[in-house]
Amino acid sequence: MYSSWLIYVAIAFYSVATLLIASHIRTTRPLPAQDSSTGRIRAAFALALVACALHAAAAFQVGYQSGSLNVSLHSMTLVVSAFVVSIFILGGLALPIRRLGVLVFPLTILCLVFALLWDEAPSAIASRGKAFTLHILISISAYALLAIASVQALLYAYQERQIKHRANPAMLMALPPLQTMEILWFRLVAMGFALLTLTLASGVFFSQQIFGYAFAFKHHTVFAYLGWIVFAILLYKRLRFGLRGAQAVTWTMGGFLLIQIGYFGTKIVSELLAVQ
Repeated sequence: MYSSWLIYVAIAFYSVATLLIASHIRTTRPLPAQDSSTGRIRAAFALALVACALHAAAAFQVGYQSGSLNVSLHSMTLVVSAFVVSIFILGGLALPIRRLGVLVFPLTILCLVFALLWDEAPSAIASRGKAFTLHILISISAYALLAIASVQALLYAYQERQIKHRANPAMLMALPPLQTMEILWFRLVAMGFALLTLTLASGVFFSQQIFGYAFAFKHHTVFAYLGWIVFAILLYKRLRFGLRGAQAVTWTMGGFLLIQIGYFGTKIVSELLAVQ
């Protein structure tokens, strides 16, 4: 398949981009502004941009065919991971998050490898109009923002731990200040939560239109609502009590895990059962 070759090349470019960022982090000095290795970050993002374009082309080829949306696990893994890395790259143009690529790009590679190994299921659905397609795109965008927020939370936890133990100064100097990391993290959570809320609200409408009732008691729906509740509590605690640190990381990862299980977990089980 043509899309497979696009994926192989994208993996190669993501891999080189990851190595360049890792090399930059290892060689960062106390005065990073005078460090010529910052050129590696620019080169890494240039390669990642090309990889993302190839990745997106493969995702479009597999995910949208002849007016139908393919919602198989193979297709959605490509589409969602393309959204995640696209939002990350766009954010990196304006925000000091480019070094997070040392985690985002390897995770993207894992998604691409999984998509290559997972047999594609004939699970395309006929298009239900532009509104339904918009609903799907909003849900994917919500997932992408919350995925990046989770990566940010993990790096925040790592950075906080390194500061307490005064270890790995190169990594600490390569990352933005802890307060900046925290601000970006909660902004991503807030934006992802807003889109997740819109996704669930529009999902009620389409459930009524398609199935005849507003709430379809299905595994992915239940997990999505549970994830929404977790993120709602996280943001409430943040605004009301200034929640931060390890507890906030736990809430963030818990909410994202619920959403992850809600779609990809149930999708894996359903497609495995369909094969048997």
